[in-house]
Amino acid sequence: MLIKNYSEANCSVKTFCRMCSYRCPIVVVIEQGKIKKIIGNKEHPFNKGKLCVKGRAILDLVYSPVRILKPLKKVGERWQEIDLEVALQEISQKMLSIKEKYGAKSIGVWKGESVDSTHSHICSRFAFAFGTPNIFSNDTLCAVSKHAAVKSVLGSYPTPDFHNAKCIVIWGANPLASHFPLYNKIKEARDRGAKVLLIDPRKNSFAKFADMYFPIKPATDGALALGIINIIIEHKWYDQAFVKEHTKGFEELAQYARKFNPRYVAEETGISQDDIYKISKTIAESAPQVTYRVGVGPEHHDNGFNNIRAIACIGALCGCTDRPGGDMLEEPPAFNSLLADLQGTIKKLRPIGADEYPVFYDNRLEGHSIMAMDAMLENEPYPLRGLILTGGNPVLTNPNADKVEKALKSLDLFVVRDLFMTDTAKLADYVLPAASFLERSEVIRGGMPQTISVTKKVLEFDSCQNEYQFWSSLAKKVGIGQYFPWKDEDELNRWIIKPLGLSLEELAQKPEGYMYKAYKYEKYHENGFNTPSGKVEFSSDYLAKYGYEKLPVYRPAHYLSGKNKGQYKFILITGARQSRFNHSCYHHIPRFKKAVPWPLLEIHPEDAASLQLADGDLVEVTSAKGSLKIRVSIVGQDEILQGFLQITHGFDEVNVNRITPDNILDPVSGFPAVKSVPVNVTKIPEDTGCHRV
Repeated sequence: MLIKNYSEANCSVKTFCRMCSYRCPIVVVIEQGKIKKIIGNKEHPFNKGKLCVKGRAILDLVYSPVRILKPLKKVGERWQEIDLEVALQEISQKMLSIKEKYGAKSIGVWKGESVDSTHSHICSRFAFAFGTPNIFSNDTLCAVSKHAAVKSVLGSYPTPDFHNAKCIVIWGANPLASHFPLYNKIKEARDRGAKVLLIDPRKNSFAKFADMYFPIKPATDGALALGIINIIIEHKWYDQAFVKEHTKGFEELAQYARKFNPRYVAEETGISQDDIYKISKTIAESAPQVTYRVGVGPEHHDNGFNNIRAIACIGALCGCTDRPGGDMLEEPPAFNSLLADLQGTIKKLRPIGADEYPVFYDNRLEGHSIMAMDAMLENEPYPLRGLILTGGNPVLTNPNADKVEKALKSLDLFVVRDLFMTDTAKLADYVLPAASFLERSEVIRGGMPQTISVTKKVLEFDSCQNEYQFWSSLAKKVGIGQYFPWKDEDELNRWIIKPLGLSLEELAQKPEGYMYKAYKYEKYHENGFNTPSGKVEFSSDYLAKYGYEKLPVYRPAHYLSGKNKGQYKFILITGARQSRFNHSCYHHIPRFKKAVPWPLLEIHPEDAASLQLADGDLVEVTSAKGSLKIRVSIVGQDEILQGFLQITHGFDEVNVNRITPDNILDPVSGFPAVKSVPVNVTKIPEDTGCHRV
């Protein structure tokens, strides 16, 4: 139901979509106290009223007939409705019992992709106040490896300045399917004359908007980046003044990059020598107005971190960093921090995986979700016996799904908060209904540079708690209520923005956002970069202190090392983006499910011919972790490299993460190699249990 402010109204409420992390501005149109429709906000410069297919399905999410609206408790093999207050009381008592027996660290908190910004910090605040550092999230699998890699070079993660760019490099990403507002900005830049380059193993749906497409073998991105660096330095196309004044480690990088001559790089990557030169020259001629959009593609390999470091060095070498048309380095707002008063506790406690992957920990203050499974199953490094999971679905998103299921089933207490009965929720002891983004209010960043906004709460359903309601109510029941003194979200939001000298009401009156500080280019002349040396670091002492290479060293991925050659014929890429879905989200929407009911195995025509496969044939795909049955889609000759396959993740009918490895990890970030999985493919007889194409 609509909240009181709108229950009898005819009005339009400007707020923000959260069907993905980019938060496009929207307008909720209310007539006679009911939501009639949701449209894009044409007055906002971020999306100019345009919404993707997900954004046009918000009401299908909020009013879904299969949405969970009542708390559920598992009794035997069946679910029973339970009063929310009773559920919270039972959960809190079980948490305290586990804490008494095993210690506070034996309870974990897991935040899904839908829990970010302020809400992410609310979860972390609860965990640290309770005494556990074991906070887990999808960040162990998505984006943080590339963020940490780029930050080790530039000091912070940049925002592409598409508006002023002359050249845009899309590397291992598909913004048309994953981040629609970025696609629109790139398209506008191209209309203004910018050249768009796409580097990807697959000719994805964005390729038709690129001026040049370069198919690359998975996990060889670092070799290409170092080859580009070598050519740029050899031809003296780099910004010599910027490099001299504002970088560290140039000579070491230049010497190392000499090994990556065009001939070697062409053999390693599959990109021709002429094309490697063409990429290098296009970047150099457009500099410093060159910007990059690096997707998660390059990070999902056992050499991903250093590969992305090498990519980050290209722009800095050409002087594109913090310059118009290059990579913008935004300054964060001066918010009150939900973790500031808990720093003493944070410094004392180390979560699972922090010692093995300290760079990941430094960037997120979180534990490693893949290693958490071992703690559940083997009590190493200590027992993890309880888990509160909000807005996540690791059974479909984490590698080695069979192990994930086994681990979650082993817990003494497993609580899931979600809008839907996901594959993960089915394993829980309690499933609590959560609020959708139209049922909560939070302070957010994004959209325009150095701008904040507040989302508007439009709806509310009984028992569907927002993040603050849930964690604050649970905190009171486990004896840490003093850490949640704010009476509701609004009071918390007021406290967060107080240092800006801005009231919540004033912020709410600015649907286009409040720019807390005008953006300024070339800040490094005054302040340097946010690195230990104050310079761009081609060579990193920070990484060296943990025993990692100072330089972005390229090491061939495991599938290229020869260990698996002969045993497996193909390399499987997983996780190509679908425009209708966000990981495992939105598969319950009927029209989406009708359009894409299940994933398919994408295969090159010549590979299909070698296996005597036709479109729609049933095959078994086998890796070192297991096997699955799936139907074949034979794609165009130039749509995927020969010898490589692709299956999209997030589908419960065919869960590709049942065959992805959780033991082949990047040594720095701990990210799994889910986009370079050695597999075999075998045609099998028809099975009535597998869907027809």
